[in-house]
Amino acid sequence: MHRLLKRQLKKTGADVDEEFLKLVEQTYVDFDEDRELLERSLELSSKEMKELYTQLEENAQEKIRRSEERYNKLIFALRDYYYFFAQDLDGNIIYVSDSVENILGYSPEETKKHFTNFLTDEKINEVAYEAFSMALSGEPHSPMILSIKHKDGTTRYIEVTDFPILDKDGNVVEIEGIARDITEHHLANQKLNFMSEHDTLTGILNRFSFYKYMKNLLQTNSDKDLNFYILYLDLDYFKEVNDTMGHDTGDLLLQNVVKRIQKIIRKDDVFARIGGDEFVVTLMDVNKNDVEIVAKKIVDVVKKKFHIYKYHINVSTSIGISSYPQDGKDLVELLKNADSAMYYTKEHGKSNFTYFSDI
Repeated sequence: MHRLLKRQLKKTGADVDEEFLKLVEQTYVDFDEDRELLERSLELSSKEMKELYTQLEENAQEKIRRSEERYNKLIFALRDYYYFFAQDLDGNIIYVSDSVENILGYSPEETKKHFTNFLTDEKINEVAYEAFSMALSGEPHSPMILSIKHKDGTTRYIEVTDFPILDKDGNVVEIEGIARDITEHHLANQKLNFMSEHDTLTGILNRFSFYKYMKNLLQTNSDKDLNFYILYLDLDYFKEVNDTMGHDTGDLLLQNVVKRIQKIIRKDDVFARIGGDEFVVTLMDVNKNDVEIVAKKIVDVVKKKFHIYKYHINVSTSIGISSYPQDGKDLVELLKNADSAMYYTKEHGKSNFTYFSDI
């Protein structure tokens, strides 16, 4: 008889039918089998769970190890292009990776102590302080390009991306960032931008850039007392040079004409080539007497003999002058009137200048 059943009957002293006892005893036996099965099942599940957890933990550690290995390999492979840094709230560099030496030539210690001294005087570096202030306030900003003087004396351009590190209360505690060398890319972009805006033969502004500059000037100063003069230049006898001496000679002649004129006008004056042998000069904030002095100098310098290849070339220039706002309220009208004045000069002896207001 099952031990539990025997103990219960002994306690009660009951006289129970034998068949009934058999049924009850079988219930106890079945209960024992179920309990044993459940205990074995629980023990097995617990073991499997432990094994599974151990396996997952090992897999996670292995993934972390492999990730760190890949990360280190990536950082090593990019050491010639990237470096990492951290700054305190005063802007001092408190950490910089060893790869900075591959990019800028300076050791991490030199960079930490003297980085601001390595910045060039280029205007693009003015954004550095503004970006740092934004990072301190927790504001995101676009990557910036800085111009750095390499230890070997060359100029390098780096793209810097930085971001604020916050504590649990959301306060900025330091600035971390990554910098990469984009010198070749930046210089290539500069060259493309220059080529798109400048005449490929002479290096001065092209027609498109001149129109863009002047339209922007008129739009942004529409409410101001703006005053300027447009000198429209055309070379006399240039077609004859091209026809008799060849286009190579003509190209060199145009380049030399531009060089001579550049020595006369100010750096801030707008000088552009808008056609084959047609040029414009915009003189800002000058009076009529100043304009006449410049126009006369241009006429005189162009008619001096040019020595190109085996040729001694004599050309001259005819100039038409319009003024803003007296001779036109927009660029189209100003150029049209300056062009009319230039043709008047050609028809009345060449190698001179004429104001639109005088025709």
